[in-house]
Amino acid sequence: MSSTPPDIAELLPAVDAPQAEAVRWLADYVCRPHPELGRDGAVCPFMLPAARGGTVRLHTRTGLATAGGAELRSLVREMARTFRTAQWARSNPVIHCLILVLPDLPRSHGHLLDAVQAELKAELAGDGLMLGQFHPDCPEPAARNPEFPVSRSPVPMLAMRNMALHDVLFLHHDPELFHQYQLRFGARFEPDVSVAQVYREAYEAGAAACPVRTPHPITTEHPTTTEHPTTTETR
Repeated sequence: MSSTPPDIAELLPAVDAPQAEAVRWLADYVCRPHPELGRDGAVCPFMLPAARGGTVRLHTRTGLATAGGAELRSLVREMARTFRTAQWARSNPVIHCLILVLPDLPRSHGHLLDAVQAELKAELAGDGLMLGQFHPDCPEPAARNPEFPVSRSPVPMLAMRNMALHDVLFLHHDPELFHQYQLRFGARFEPDVSVAQVYREAYEAGAAACPVRTPHPITTEHPTTTEHPTTTETR
């Protein structure tokens, strides 16, 4: 670990103890390299730039000690509404991130976060959103090292962001999810367009498995760069 920590603690002032714990995790883990990640760079290479841009929103939600799947589904949908209606400090959607810290969700309920994320990811993808779940026992693997559970955090939390180019690594295996990705980023994979080979290979695998559909591309106001913040090159 570097002796000079990222300045994310100054950029994301915590308003309570759970947020302070989350910010320490972001600084000490998410914003740093990890030997098991399967690639160079920080676990999330864009978290620090997003924080510096003032586009990371950190909220705390309590009252979840007895929450079940229904409550968590409602929470995620509320989170999506908040994300979509937020006034962001920067217009670039690539660095917009909403993190919701869930300090009183019991550790034994972490699996419910996994289940709700899996259940709602198609619904969210239809709106161009990605959701990552983080908790002490999260089994979610790194995109480039399936043996490394990259999304383990000391306190339960959810992170939401806009879909980005690199999400082909997570969406190519599911035809419905890949279709939503293809609507937004298919033009970036034309033969004469330069794109990272690892992304092109995943895209071609998804296209081969995806039923042929009449394309109705979705354009965005702002271009999306080749990588993306918020998750740990996770969902």
